Amino acid sequence: MRRALVLAVAVLASGCAGSTTPFLLEGDAKSAVVKYSGDIGATYAIARRHCARYERVAKLTGRDLDTAYFACVRP
Repeated sequence: MRRALVLAVAVLASGCAGSTTPFLLEGDAKSAVVKYSGDIGATYAIARRHCARYERVAKLTGRDLDTAYFACVRP
């Protein structure tokens, strides 16, 4: 019984762990907001790809503990 309980807790805990892959939270032609965990460097590629859709380049304007803010500016 105890073994099953420990296994269940381990499975639930692994499911609650947040994703380490950065992702675009929101964005438009003027900005991009990227959520991340760990290395902020991984957010640049996502912001660059997003801004490129509008023929713009990404410029980091700020960051929080887990959020990077970019402006999409004309080159």
